[in-house]
Amino acid sequence: MLAVHVESPGSGATRRTQGDCLTGPPLPAQDTIRVIQETVVVKKTIGEFARHTVLLVLGSVLCAFSVNSILVPHGFLARGMTGAALIVHYTHPVLPISALYLLMNVPVFALGWRFVGLRFVLYSLWGMAVYSAMLHVITIPLEIADKMLATVIAGAISGTGIAVILRSYGSIGGAEILCVILHKLFSITLGAGSMILNAAVLAVAAVLFPIETVLYTLVYVAATAQVTNMVFHGLARRQAALIISDKWQEIALELTNVHRFGVTRISGRGGYQGTDRTILYSVINRRNVSALKRIVLERDPNAFIALMAAEDVTGVEVGNQPHW
Repeated sequence: MLAVHVESPGSGATRRTQGDCLTGPPLPAQDTIRVIQETVVVKKTIGEFARHTVLLVLGSVLCAFSVNSILVPHGFLARGMTGAALIVHYTHPVLPISALYLLMNVPVFALGWRFVGLRFVLYSLWGMAVYSAMLHVITIPLEIADKMLATVIAGAISGTGIAVILRSYGSIGGAEILCVILHKLFSITLGAGSMILNAAVLAVAAVLFPIETVLYTLVYVAATAQVTNMVFHGLARRQAALIISDKWQEIALELTNVHRFGVTRISGRGGYQGTDRTILYSVINRRNVSALKRIVLERDPNAFIALMAAEDVTGVEVGNQPHW
């Protein structure tokens, strides 16, 4: 093996092999880089956890306020697992609602692990703990005499809370996990999935409770589903733009290089004159629509722009798929 002769002041000559040089301790600079990288990863993980915890707490506060401040004082039922827990609580008031909710979620979490993933289940466990704590802590009654108004208000608050929660990496367990599974497997919207799952809860409730209570709960469920869809999907709405212009090269250059919009060129042909045309296709966030129009019309006032809703977009940069 090749030997390297190393001399240092004040010490005798030492002999190190080439293999010793290669397998020796890392250089200080390498250690520093590794420590910096590890620190960045830890900070990113902590920041990510904090951000998603804020979403879970905010949504849980809204949902718990809806249940304890509006639904329970009026004797209404709730949606999903919370509704099932209320049914058991009303008929057999042995355990508090929070404890019943925890027990009913055990098989649901097993399904979530199987069809969604471990990260979703872990964040959902954390979210369920937060929601159960909020159910126990938030007990402020909201005086609303009109029952119909109470159901609509409760539905709007719950729907907003659920949409905020599902913008995180997890959920609060129960029906939300089942809705996520339906969304991933069958592309069923969260609101539609909620209506399907709550039909079973209301069917049982119709046997045990006055039909008027069940009908009020149906209004609450419908309002919750509608608001959930509006808030959850509305926050991630995308638009697909088709642009036809004689100055397509200038437009494409500014969209891609200056504003970082993804653009695809499509070859087309006019239907009347048969002229070859280049069509620009781009999917953008809804808030960028006005900027895209301004850019195109500044370059070519006679340009043709067609905008279409792009509800389900998969992609790293502009995709609107949920984090789970």
